[in-house]
Amino acid sequence: MIIKNVLIALYNKEGIEILLDVFKENNINIYATSGTADYIEKHGYNVKRTEEITGISSLLDGRVKTLDTKLFSGILARKGIDNTKNIPVIFDMVIVDLYPFNETVKANADEEEIIEKVDIGGVSLIRAAAKNYKFVSVVCKKEFYKEIANKLTETNCNIEEEYNRILAENAFEYTMKYDANIYEYFRNDQDSGQSSRLLMLEKGEKLRYGENPHQSAKIFRLNGKESSIIDFDNLHGKKMSFNNYYDLDAALNIVSIFEEPSAAIIKHANPCGVGTGDTIEEAYELAHMGDPMSAYGGIVALNRGCNKETAEIINSSFIEIVSAPDYDDDALNILKQKKNIRILKGKYPPNDEIVYKHIRGGILVQKRDNQKDSNIYFSIVSKRKPTDKELNAMKFAWKVARNVKSNAIVIATQNRTLGIGAWQMSRVDAVEIAIKKSGVMSAYTGCTALASDGFFPFSDSIEKAYKAGIYAIIEPGGSKRDMDIINACDEYDIALIFTNTRHFLH
Repeated sequence: MIIKNVLIALYNKEGIEILLDVFKENNINIYATSGTADYIEKHGYNVKRTEEITGISSLLDGRVKTLDTKLFSGILARKGIDNTKNIPVIFDMVIVDLYPFNETVKANADEEEIIEKVDIGGVSLIRAAAKNYKFVSVVCKKEFYKEIANKLTETNCNIEEEYNRILAENAFEYTMKYDANIYEYFRNDQDSGQSSRLLMLEKGEKLRYGENPHQSAKIFRLNGKESSIIDFDNLHGKKMSFNNYYDLDAALNIVSIFEEPSAAIIKHANPCGVGTGDTIEEAYELAHMGDPMSAYGGIVALNRGCNKETAEIINSSFIEIVSAPDYDDDALNILKQKKNIRILKGKYPPNDEIVYKHIRGGILVQKRDNQKDSNIYFSIVSKRKPTDKELNAMKFAWKVARNVKSNAIVIATQNRTLGIGAWQMSRVDAVEIAIKKSGVMSAYTGCTALASDGFFPFSDSIEKAYKAGIYAIIEPGGSKRDMDIINACDEYDIALIFTNTRHFLH
């Protein structure tokens, strides 16, 4: 299909010059709406105005410009099939973008201004051109400008139908996302967090395989998200795998809830060590001490830039992935000494996201468990009150517990985990694993705590904690046997806090 006549209607006109140059060189006729025509003329290109076709410049203070049968006939005409005798201009290419609706919403504009950014004519032009892709090239994304300019130059202005179909696909994706943003604005469902974006995914990137080599896999970007793990820069090492992304997400969930320098080491979606400190190197060193054996081959996330000292500690053992907001040059040089380590850098997405879980034939939707401790009522229900060190250890363990798969038990000091029992069918088993991982507790007497993501239904776990040397426990409460738990803690002189908040994570 030879390009002879082009229709242009743009809100954001930046970058269109690369196509205008090609149109000028090849004597292609340019038609444009008033604002776009002014821009094109200002930059030294010849242009005809759409009002030469429609007979009107605009109506209703510019709200109606392109909604005209003669204009749309020129876009929808099927060359060689339809009678085009009375159509003034037959268009071969349509270049259109849309009013910035979503950007206006994000700018907290008033409703009247937001509604004015609901595009009508632009969407109609794009859909018409995309529908007639066999005869019309539709362009609505700047990312195609250079590619199309090259194609026109290389092919004497001939665009193949196969490529037009790709452009049409992208055009329908563009308008679909635009409509989804409008729908979401009107729905404004703040309670459940549900929205049309449930199904709005950017084009997926193929991964080598899924959780196992026999499973195919892709990764998609959620439409509308300003930051995503997918956007992280891979500074060194192989491409990320399915499991890598999943584990890294678990690591970021942890370090993002701490304001102080913190580090988390993940294996199989569960933390094996979490630490905080005055410096990021101290935080990582404490995290690694939590379970050095399990940390081997782990996924590391830091909530501060990685410096030389931290990199040296990380390189002292085998770590598969390290993620940080930034890196010193010395740190990068040290980490890159390990051939197989992946080094990721990026802006960490916020913790206020909606969580989606796929089930057969459906999707579960919920808000992320990101409740701040300041909004949780910590109720001391035992006779003995915790010491300051025990209270700090309780709060630290409680933060970590919300990011451990249920049933979850976390034993910790005020700045690092000692032992974690995760993903057990029995809470007693989780307690035993956490105690075993913690080792000898006598060295930490008076400054450790045990956190449980759910209530204790029986006092057997309390007895095990006492025998291990743990004298501070934090849990949600809410069991019909809560008094049995309280009495057991009083018998063993254990400080007990109920939070009235559960932190199950499946």
